[in-house]
Amino acid sequence: MCGLVALIKEKITIEDMKFMHQSVEKLAHRGPDEQRIFYNDHLVLGFNRLSIRDIEKGGQPFRSQDGTYHLLFNGEIYNYDQLRRQLEKLGFYFETNCEAEVILALYKLIGLEFMSQLRGMFSLVLYDHALQKLIAVRDRFGIKPLYYFTQDNILLLTSELKIFKSQSYKADYINEEALQHYFTFQYIPEPNTPLKEIQVIEPGTYLTYNQSEGVQIKRYATVELIPTHEHSNVLKGQLQKAIMESVKEQLVSDVEVGCFLSGGLDSTIITTCARAFNPNLKAFTVDFEEPGYTEIEHALKTADILGINLIARQIKPEEFMRVTREVVHTLDTPVADPSCVAIYLIAHEAREHVKVILSGEGADELFGGYRIYREVNALRLFRHLPLKMKQFMLFLNKKVPEGIKGKNFVERGCTPLQDRYIGNAFVFNEAEKEKLLKFYDQQHPFTEITAPIYKHASHLDPLSQMQNIDIQTWLKGDILTKSDRLTMAHGLELRVPFLDEKVLEIAKELTQKEKIAGRQTKVLLREAFKDYLPLHVYEGHKKGYPVPLAKWLKNELYDEAKAILSSPSCSHLIHQDIALHYLNRHALGRENNGRKIWTLMTFILWYESWNIT
Repeated sequence: MCGLVALIKEKITIEDMKFMHQSVEKLAHRGPDEQRIFYNDHLVLGFNRLSIRDIEKGGQPFRSQDGTYHLLFNGEIYNYDQLRRQLEKLGFYFETNCEAEVILALYKLIGLEFMSQLRGMFSLVLYDHALQKLIAVRDRFGIKPLYYFTQDNILLLTSELKIFKSQSYKADYINEEALQHYFTFQYIPEPNTPLKEIQVIEPGTYLTYNQSEGVQIKRYATVELIPTHEHSNVLKGQLQKAIMESVKEQLVSDVEVGCFLSGGLDSTIITTCARAFNPNLKAFTVDFEEPGYTEIEHALKTADILGINLIARQIKPEEFMRVTREVVHTLDTPVADPSCVAIYLIAHEAREHVKVILSGEGADELFGGYRIYREVNALRLFRHLPLKMKQFMLFLNKKVPEGIKGKNFVERGCTPLQDRYIGNAFVFNEAEKEKLLKFYDQQHPFTEITAPIYKHASHLDPLSQMQNIDIQTWLKGDILTKSDRLTMAHGLELRVPFLDEKVLEIAKELTQKEKIAGRQTKVLLREAFKDYLPLHVYEGHKKGYPVPLAKWLKNELYDEAKAILSSPSCSHLIHQDIALHYLNRHALGRENNGRKIWTLMTFILWYESWNIT
């Protein structure tokens, strides 16, 4: 894993070279092992390398043997050995053991089709000197980031937004439309970013650029769950084998590999599989002092059963708030997920021991792991009620006082799925945003993000629709964004074995009963590994890295929260009296506004970190 920057324009100047050197320096955390720059009169390629494979010869920007191509490659290709053997049979000769050389050989052989042959996580920039053409590609899941800026025959690409704080290509105009969506989703849905001029290349798409045609973006792969049969033919053994093989392939490295182990199902499955191939595996977890907000006992018990070393990192409220500012700066884009601080700190601890980490991201989206998915069964009784009756029930329900048991159940049951489900997080609704945000624009409701996804999946069952919403929004906008930035901040490569093409092909076939049954989630995944899981994990419920944020905002973090919400820096964007009202109601115990408050705090800290005027 690495950090890349690419600039192409009609004529490279001294100022451009200075900017590129500064940009590469700003991304040094992503690749602390080596720093290189290639340039000619219209192209500059900058790279920071985190050495994982072929440490001696794998430096970048990578040049093809004949000098026709240059490549910047950030990520891992898990079918690298297979591709290399196939190419060698066709007469290709390789001087290194790095993926970059194989990628360029594939491009030379089959052109743009090369990207569809790559199985892994990556973002890459390839320059073809003969055609004077640049090609930028992002993996199908969106595990690795790739941003771009284009203007007046200039194209700039990068792994992180922070290079745009430079005066040379400074982005100082916030994207109010995108930020309005942030207050509902708790992150900014792709391809938008918080900055008007900058966009992200979406998962499974590629960008091409030359002087005559400009920028063109096309899709080469999609990730969606579309069950094709009422009853799947998937066997537990098939699923188990696919995941085991994915873990085995992702353990390949010339440096030590560890695992995150929260104590839940997903991380335990990954750690159990990894332990089968590496008896000396190290695992890492976080611990909060607050009762009910830690899985440390489960994680310790699991580690003891597996016979592995578990290293725990305890987090206290004062450290949580102090580190939050570092996290917001690291992310570049506002992500109001309280688990960000926990991931940042455990990544720092893990990097003291290993250079690569395996984690369980993606299992919830593919196999039906979120507790909210269970409402598909819970709300079934509303499904056949006439529309007029549902509308009348909603009218009556509005007159029921807040806090009365059953009020939320009736509201969700009578509200169409596309109006109530936008993904795993739903912070502020449109009415709340209109009162809170001074830049609110009613022309941009959150449904403009989700409506196209629902339309495409309208023929699917409700659970599959919810999963597709999460895969197309939440997974790439929140889960993978925070996982990449917060591990790479410490030069730690994070790999996600569940997000593998072969695993996806199996997940596509699963029916609702193989995902949720009663109060149980991830049914088939759980059953596939039943014989290998400790009982406390097999029967357990999802927690992840739960943070005692709601409690801390009433006590330990109240003064800090009040100071941030009262900051004059965003008084032109936010109605501060409304923001403080949320905090005061929360502190008095009248409402649980923890997520709303944290979303506001994160936005303000992000805005201040960019020093936008």
